[in-house]
Amino acid sequence: MSIRASTREHGFSLIEVLVALLVLAIGLLGMASLMLTSMKSNQSAYQRSQANWLAYDIAERMRLNRDLATSGNSYVITSTTDPNDPGCKANGCSAANLATLDVREWLDQLAQAGVEGTVARNGNQYTITISWQEDSAAGICNPVNGTPQCSFVLRVDL
Repeated sequence: MSIRASTREHGFSLIEVLVALLVLAIGLLGMASLMLTSMKSNQSAYQRSQANWLAYDIAERMRLNRDLATSGNSYVITSTTDPNDPGCKANGCSAANLATLDVREWLDQLAQAGVEGTVARNGNQYTITISWQEDSAAGICNPVNGTPQCSFVLRVDL
């Protein structure tokens, strides 16, 4: 009986290892791209949620002070609105002071969130607009100076 030496080699060739590494690298790059897209979407959703919450916040403040909100322009807010603190929080506020305090606190919340907001009035209907810049929203939001400017608009009848 003769023992023949095996001519077949065992194991992987260098080419097979390189092909496996290439497939793995493509998969990892795909996962990295997916993570980046996911993070951008999460940031966009966060900003939209903030805008929604802030718009409903000022709407509820107006509803709580409905008599003044429907009879005057105390809750009309433009980009130049900057009310002083009425200093009535500890001792109780009149309706006018409460409106001033509401606007001041709301503008502070807008600044903390990094967004801008306006409130316009037409009779008993208010239009609340929250705007922010979002780089990841190209094609969705209107461009302003090359950067997409997104906005959330809420119309409220008091």
